[in-house]
Amino acid sequence: MNKSAYLAAMNVTTWRVRDTKVKPYLVILDENGELAEAEPLIDMVLKLIDVKREECDFDSEPHTGKQIVWDLRRHKVRPRTAWLVSEPLVDLLTGFEAKSALWQQIYQWREQASGQAFNKS
Repeated sequence: MNKSAYLAAMNVTTWRVRDTKVKPYLVILDENGELAEAEPLIDMVLKLIDVKREECDFDSEPHTGKQIVWDLRRHKVRPRTAWLVSEPLVDLLTGFEAKSALWQQIYQWREQASGQAFNKS
């Protein structure tokens, strides 16, 4: 029996070189929460917090080692480590109150980020 077959039989995963770039950011949605009509909104919000869409994974669960930039789940879970926490996409697209609260968070995040950049100089 060769080594890789032996390890596979023992249910041991083998080390592999990653051939894809790791995405450092995560947007958390409810399952089935992504809506095609929300694409422009998602792109605008990510742009406003200086994150490229290509740098983000979209999932319903947090992943270790990824910075959560936007939590769109209906039921929020502590600890809240996301940069932005808002209502789900469907509420953002239909209600002005949810969108207004999101824009306020973005404004506060940008103010904080620019203050940190100023203090580092």
